[in-house]
Amino acid sequence: MSLDENVWRSLMPYRRYYSFIFISLTLITWLLVLPLSVHTNAQRRDSRGSAPKSQQPTRKVRFTSGTSSLKIPLEIDNKIILMPVSVNGSKPFKFIFDTGASFSILNARRADELGLKTQGEAEGTATGGKIQVSFIKGVSLSVQGAEVSDQTIGAFALPMPPGFEFDGIIGYDFINQFVVEIDYLNKTMNLYDPATYHYSGKGESIPLILGGRTPLARTKIILEGRAPLEARLEVDTGGDNAFVLYSQIVKREKVLEATRNIGQETRRGGGGEEQVVDTQFKAVQLGRFVFKNAPAQLALKTERGGPDEDGLIGGEILRRFKVILDYSRQQMILEPNKSFNEPYDVEGGDN
Repeated sequence: MSLDENVWRSLMPYRRYYSFIFISLTLITWLLVLPLSVHTNAQRRDSRGSAPKSQQPTRKVRFTSGTSSLKIPLEIDNKIILMPVSVNGSKPFKFIFDTGASFSILNARRADELGLKTQGEAEGTATGGKIQVSFIKGVSLSVQGAEVSDQTIGAFALPMPPGFEFDGIIGYDFINQFVVEIDYLNKTMNLYDPATYHYSGKGESIPLILGGRTPLARTKIILEGRAPLEARLEVDTGGDNAFVLYSQIVKREKVLEATRNIGQETRRGGGGEEQVVDTQFKAVQLGRFVFKNAPAQLALKTERGGPDEDGLIGGEILRRFKVILDYSRQQMILEPNKSFNEPYDVEGGDN
């Protein structure tokens, strides 16, 4: 499943190749977690209706530092969050923190090195098509000061772009054990016990829909000459773009006809190739925040996400805030930082 290095190098001017990998892997269905669920979706949201209320997670976390809050140093590379994570007590590996991942993933090569045994395979959906992922049960994932036990993770031959290596992806079953505070400017992450956490700042609380194990936020997309478009976008710390709309909503709402085609390109993901159009929205509203002249990518053919997922919000938007993810209360809190008014650092947008 190696990727053509020439494809990646051709995209280097904007380095958006990161999101091609992460979008493809974060959209693997959560059905992979249990083999008996591969062809069912018990938590599927009713079409355009409200999501089921999120269940309080079974507590599998143990704070080893003697406190119920910790601070973890991060590496942030082109808006992608990387953090040190140990697997079953191993040395720390480099994991991507990915809210769009419905479960955690370990590079198959690392799984072999650690002697972890897979217990079957399941089919998932990725950018460009379908993929096969093995799964491993009973895994412990730990960061400095905390350990989350009894995790079911995927084992997958993660494609690596030139000059950027990582060992795995942290997903939903780890994230939902904490209240997670991401400070993009200071490159730190705070993890809190949801039972004792209390927010006292002045940030904007954004309701999250969590029925499908990845967080969705309601947004309003402003297009020229059209009524505002309501869209449910996945909050995706694993993507470096600003906004992406999937082909389902692009076709249904005739978004191509209402936007300017800035460019078209082929993206390669875990499941193959996908055609996308680079464009720009007049504005996107998220809570009280409005992003004018927002760059976006429109998927043309490959359908991705669940039936009520219209696209995603990536790191180019999230980096403008201190982001607090509180799955236990189904909310995301956004505090603007000094980067809020910076120009967009992707092709196809200007402030």
